[in-house]
Amino acid sequence: MRAESDPPRPRDHDVLIPLGTSRARRRTPWVTYALMTLCVAVHFGFVSSGTLGGQGFLNLAVARAEFEWWQLFSSAFLHGGLLHLAFNMIVLAALGPNVEDKLGHFGFILLYAAGAAASGGAHLAFSQNPAVGASGAIAAVTGAFLVLFPASRINCFMFFITFIGRVAVPAWWFIGLNIAIDLLAGSFGGNTGIAHAAHLGGYGFGIASMMLLLQTGVLKREPGDLFTILRQRKRRADIQAAVRDQQDRVKEQMKRGQSRVESPELERKLEARNEVARLIRRNDLAAAVSAYERFVDDYEPGSPGTSLPADLQLRLAEHLISEDRPASAAAAFKSFIAGNAAHPQAGSSELMLGLLLTRQLGRPAEARGHVQKAVERLVGEEKAIAEQLLAEINAAAPETDQP
Repeated sequence: MRAESDPPRPRDHDVLIPLGTSRARRRTPWVTYALMTLCVAVHFGFVSSGTLGGQGFLNLAVARAEFEWWQLFSSAFLHGGLLHLAFNMIVLAALGPNVEDKLGHFGFILLYAAGAAASGGAHLAFSQNPAVGASGAIAAVTGAFLVLFPASRINCFMFFITFIGRVAVPAWWFIGLNIAIDLLAGSFGGNTGIAHAAHLGGYGFGIASMMLLLQTGVLKREPGDLFTILRQRKRRADIQAAVRDQQDRVKEQMKRGQSRVESPELERKLEARNEVARLIRRNDLAAAVSAYERFVDDYEPGSPGTSLPADLQLRLAEHLISEDRPASAAAAFKSFIAGNAAHPQAGSSELMLGLLLTRQLGRPAEARGHVQKAVERLVGEEKAIAEQLLAEINAAAPETDQP
């Protein structure tokens, strides 16, 4: 978005021009094409009529003076010049299709329109100048791209001092650089002719809305989206904190000289469990499986001291499934749940345990409680699977028949 008080000109920092991304698409981005067509048609309509920059044009710009709510949307289809239009359409063409592919056509329309309104509102909060341009709405699309596909690569045309050519840069780096530039330019002030607050408002809306949709399960999560990456990072930090806490407790107990005196049986159990953990860390999963099955034969899964550190327990359970050992996998998930009731993966583990007990071990009555907990904790597709499984269990083993 550009402040109309200044003549249009390319930004000094535009040394990276996005051309496309590394992600494949499943659907044709008709909405992206329609928005580009509309922006181009509106611009050349004003050019051909000789009214570009005139009063009729300014009446459609977003400004504090004589503000109308619809200007938040009309201003997003106006541009102060050909370079202004061209750069915005290049960015929209590069990043819009992947976001539209993820959100669907209608969802993308909502993101674009709400992003335009959010960016226009941010501009009104910080500037009295009228402003036009699609870059605020496109910033919302760009912020959404950052959350949905942070690890993907953006193919760019680059010109920098003596280098001219194509480069592929990580999405988080390219988008983060542009956000930083708008933050710095807005902080230092000066009349740049660019509505930096509108850009930041668009980025903020795109990022916040996508994080909310992923958190609530309205939008299906993927392993590479920002929400999942941050959640996994927090999970690793929680696991490390739990391990440190456990180590501290063991050290304190050893200092008091109580470990062997109080419970020789617990000591043997911990030694056997630590041997399984050591084999998993060495990636000797075949030996770990054998050691774990002996461990399960000796000790009741879920009893105190039988659960490995959470990440190792999950890794072992998933490997046991791939090795077609449903009984041992069920025991592994049971131990994980018993030792990690508040873990983010506890709900998914309850569901997996329910599936193993119902469909492979023929114990639907035992599975019911686990699947009910999964229904309470999960969202989206996993919740639907849990609800379907619970219906199967209730049909196969009605609760009234249980002791």
